[in-house]
Amino acid sequence: MTDRKIGHRICFFGDSIVAGVRDAQKGGWPMRLGQRLLIDARLDVTIYNLGIRAETSDDLKLRWQDDAERRRVENFPLVLVFCFGLNDAMHAQDRGEETTMRVPHARSLANAVEIMAQARDMAPTLWVGPQAVIDGGRSSKIVNERLEGVNQLFAETARGMDIPYLDGFEQTLRDEIWQRALRRGDGYHPDTAGYDMLADMIWQWQAWKDVFGIGE
Repeated sequence: MTDRKIGHRICFFGDSIVAGVRDAQKGGWPMRLGQRLLIDARLDVTIYNLGIRAETSDDLKLRWQDDAERRRVENFPLVLVFCFGLNDAMHAQDRGEETTMRVPHARSLANAVEIMAQARDMAPTLWVGPQAVIDGGRSSKIVNERLEGVNQLFAETARGMDIPYLDGFEQTLRDEIWQRALRRGDGYHPDTAGYDMLADMIWQWQAWKDVFGIGE
C-alpha cells in the first residue's frame, strides 16, 4: 500500500535548457522538479523531458502536439510546461552574421501564440520564460538584448491569454549564482548549480503550486 496520490503526467517542452545540457546530474530542472513532487509533495507523477537541443519555436510548433498526445492517458491528469526562446534569439550562423536572429521576433511571437493557444485548450499549461545567457562579450550581450525583447513579448502574450508565466530573465541576468553557473558551463548552458537554481525558482512559483495542489 502507498499513501502517494495518483498524480499527473507532466510534459516539459523546450530546448537544451529543458533537456539539461551540461548538467552533471542529467535531466535538468524537469528531473529535479519531478523528484520534489515525488518526495516532498508525495505525488506519483510521471515526468517526460521533451526538450530538444538547438530547437527553435519554429521546430517546437511542428512537433509538440503529437508528443503530448502520445503521452496522454485517460484518468491521469496531463500538465504541459513550456520553456523556449533561447534558440530563437541566437545568431543565424548559417548566414555568417550576428545581426540576424534564427527566428525574428515577429515570427517567434506568432509561433508562441499558436503553441500556447493550442496547449491551453489541451491541458493545464505553464509557461517559463527564457533565461539570460552569460553577461559577457559583445556576442552574448546581443543575444541577451534579443532575449529581453522575446521575454517581454512572451510575458505580455501570456497575460493576454491568461496563462501563468514565470519571468526570470532579469533575475538570471543579474544573479551571480546563475552567472557563475554559466561561466562554469559554456556561457549558454549552466552547470549543475544553475539547474538547481532554476528548479528552485519554479518550485516556489505559485502557479506551479496551484497546478499540483501543493500546500493545500
